[in-house]
Amino acid sequence: VCVEVCVQPKQFMNFTTKKRPRKDAWRSLQKELDDREKLEEENALKLKKTDALKARVCIDDEANPTARHAYMDFEIGRRMGKDPLVTRGRIIVELFEDIMPRTVDTFVTLLESEAEPTYRGSQMSKIFPGFYCMAGDRDVRIEGVSHTRENVYQRVEAEANWQLPHLNPGILSLVDSRSSRFHITLRKAEELDGWHAVFGKVIYGFDLLKILSELGNTNGEPKQPVVMTSGGGVPSGTHPRDFLKKLEQPEDPEAHGYSKKVMRYSSTYRHTGLIGH
Repeated sequence: VCVEVCVQPKQFMNFTTKKRPRKDAWRSLQKELDDREKLEEENALKLKKTDALKARVCIDDEANPTARHAYMDFEIGRRMGKDPLVTRGRIIVELFEDIMPRTVDTFVTLLESEAEPTYRGSQMSKIFPGFYCMAGDRDVRIEGVSHTRENVYQRVEAEANWQLPHLNPGILSLVDSRSSRFHITLRKAEELDGWHAVFGKVIYGFDLLKILSELGNTNGEPKQPVVMTSGGGVPSGTHPRDFLKKLEQPEDPEAHGYSKKVMRYSSTYRHTGLIGH
């Protein structure tokens, strides 16, 4: 009797690292490539916008006559005596009207207004040497108590471009949206980026900024009072160079051969706190 025996062929496990073919794999690959290309285009556009914003806050060799400009007059020192030693100077700024139009309009209105609310008579309350100074302080201080004036800037957060950097000295930015105070940087201030809305930059008056920087202390208290006496906007079509004003500084008495008096202390008497004792 013949018995047929069917011998099954041995089956081996396939341990190959080759991926199994997927259905519509080329479509998913094409979608991944398209997404990557779209992301690269968006990143390139963001970098282009960032470079354009950095160019806005750079120090220009020549002022842009088509932009909106304003000027601020400051007085340094106390008006005491017959011939007070007072320094007067002017700062001319370029305002970013295309970025923050409502804030720029309010700023120019405060400069030009002679009645409240106005910047005329406002104090420069803080000066940090080589960092920034805080101007436009309209708060009234009576017997050590500060009385805050009304809010003048509206909807700052809505129109502010927080990507504008404090890239150079002379950058103007709002301290907050609840007061009229603003910063004027004295160097590159990355610490202020993203926290304070930039709305302009200084184009003329860096000699006055240098004097202001020397008047500061580490705690921010100015060595001498600094007051904004006047200001206003530069008319459209007028070059801001026409509004330049020479820095007025008091004459140095020592330059004319005058030596300062030195108070002598007599060892015969003990010091009792009276000047001239």
